[in-house]
Amino acid sequence: MNRNIRVLLADDEPVILRGLKKLISWDALGLDIVGEARDGIELKSMIAACNPDLVISDISMPGFTGIDIIRDIHESGLPIKVVFISAYQEFSYARQALQYGALDYLVKPVNTGQLEQVVSRAVAVIRQETEEERNKEMLKSYERKNHSVTIEELLEQITDGSKGAAAALARMGNIAISRYATVCVVEIDEYSGMPTRWEERERKLVEFALSNIIKETVEEAGSDYVFRKGERFGILLQHEHEGEPQRLMEDLHHKINSFLKLQVSIGVGKSVSGVEEAVESYRSALKGLKARYFGGLNRVIPDIAERQETSFPLSELISLQGSLSEALKSLDKEQLAASSGKLQEAVQLLSGDSRNQAVSHIYNAIIQLEQELADYGVDAGLLVQDDKPLLEKLTDAPTYAELQQAFEDVVNKMYDQLACKAGGKEMPQLMQVKAYVEEHYAENITLESTASLVYMNPYYFSSFFKKHTGQNFKSYLTEVRMGHALRLLLQSDLMVYEIAELVGYNNARHFSDMFKKKYGKLPQEYKHSLRN
Repeated sequence: MNRNIRVLLADDEPVILRGLKKLISWDALGLDIVGEARDGIELKSMIAACNPDLVISDISMPGFTGIDIIRDIHESGLPIKVVFISAYQEFSYARQALQYGALDYLVKPVNTGQLEQVVSRAVAVIRQETEEERNKEMLKSYERKNHSVTIEELLEQITDGSKGAAAALARMGNIAISRYATVCVVEIDEYSGMPTRWEERERKLVEFALSNIIKETVEEAGSDYVFRKGERFGILLQHEHEGEPQRLMEDLHHKINSFLKLQVSIGVGKSVSGVEEAVESYRSALKGLKARYFGGLNRVIPDIAERQETSFPLSELISLQGSLSEALKSLDKEQLAASSGKLQEAVQLLSGDSRNQAVSHIYNAIIQLEQELADYGVDAGLLVQDDKPLLEKLTDAPTYAELQQAFEDVVNKMYDQLACKAGGKEMPQLMQVKAYVEEHYAENITLESTASLVYMNPYYFSSFFKKHTGQNFKSYLTEVRMGHALRLLLQSDLMVYEIAELVGYNNARHFSDMFKKKYGKLPQEYKHSLRN
């Protein structure tokens, strides 16, 4: 629905003003009288204050003439239509006003028919020009939007490695003559540790606000662009100095934290010599984001140099797992903390930049601990941990620090379970047996000799051992021997028969069969498979 047209009336004769107001039904024609001026000075002031669409004025007034007023309107470019009222003898004066764009003129005395005809024509002209202007603005807005979408699409293609997209962007005039181009990537640090995941509507509002603050910060120079890349925001910076992207992203990060109270990580790619090489900068920015798992969230992460391959042996990790198990069994709190810390450091070295490998190593270490301590009745909670499977909880940890904490929680739970069982009168006897086996596994250990160690007859000892460990003594002894055999196989160049003797087997063939039953492969096959 169209709004009413705003009209200013001006005449130095009050009787003329009153007559104009009563001569026609202004409201019925879609007009509102927003002011009345009695001289040229007042009219000029009211034009600025009332923002009229149409001025109907006497052409000859004190202060400023109608010609002065319309010349001022014409020179300032205001979209105001003017209709003059003139005496017959002022006709030549009115003709001059037409040259400045006066819409029409009326000769005094004005009658209803004349005024209504002129006003109706003025309404039609104003409505038509307003509609045309609105259509022009809509077209410009549409073109701007399409232009923006095209640039975003090309930038997305460039970061996918398209050379043609860079050329197309250059043809559009959107590549600056600058020494460097750098791609940065912004991602919200959202994870399952939050109380609830965002609803779709809330997510869209957050992303809209984030998009606005990124654009306001980086697009001021006119040669930097923001685009979407999946759930992330990409930023192309074209700049002269290498340190500019880091400084700009630090400023952006501060604004996002301060104004939106939102945690984000920003990867800053390495600076390249042109937009056509932006894919290289984009990939290094992604490496920066990937590194936040080990380095921490809510940071600006600069381009990270290629990580040197670690020579940390997997066999060392297995050895550390053994040390951790022994610390648990002996209930040595100090040694437990030291062994756990060393194992976590080893996992980080072995994992490189891979989050999945870190989770896998930690989860495998927990499984191994639970298997080794199962005969003590220890439960690591692999299936359910706080109403969630442990593997899922480890996988959901947003950083390595939180993965470490989850691991520490499991190890402490195991320690508490062992400490509780050690309080019973039979637990010290069981631990004595296990310590004995651990020390003498290479000797000819029998059920009878071990039973006598704790002053039990063999039948009672067999029942006692199975009751507390869930397995018979012979199976337990075999597991201990196989564990040490695996360590020797991976950490030494000993022959299979030598390892067999060192872990209590006189027959190498029998040892190999037992090893395969435990680990699925013969000793040499197992060792060879780890090297490939």
